[in-house]
Amino acid sequence: MKTARELTLLHGLIDWVDLGRIHWHVLEEDPSAALSDVQNKTLETIRSLVSDRLFELGDLSGKRDTRFVGWDTPLDESIKRIHDIYVTHFDDRGLWTVFCWLNLTDKGEQIARALEEKHEDSLG
Repeated sequence: MKTARELTLLHGLIDWVDLGRIHWHVLEEDPSAALSDVQNKTLETIRSLVSDRLFELGDLSGKRDTRFVGWDTPLDESIKRIHDIYVTHFDDRGLWTVFCWLNLTDKGEQIARALEEKHEDSLG
């Protein structure tokens, strides 16, 4: 079974990855985990992917043509912003699921392509 980190990298090859999807990948790893554990692991997963420079953290803007806009805040501050929305307002899924997005970097794409190739090789 792939980890939430691997699934996030693979999804990054298709499109930007929203907070809701990362939460779902973490939850799939352990469906019986307490919500607080899922939230903590989701935040840790985001932190590690961004600090490893595999993804850029940001949000989407533009009314007619949606585009990714990277945040220029330090990672600790960004994680705090996410925590404040994701944990405090968890019941408002329409708010937190699309609050932030991850955009695959060139380095992240290389690693994701290698994961994809490894997965394809294991199928054949």
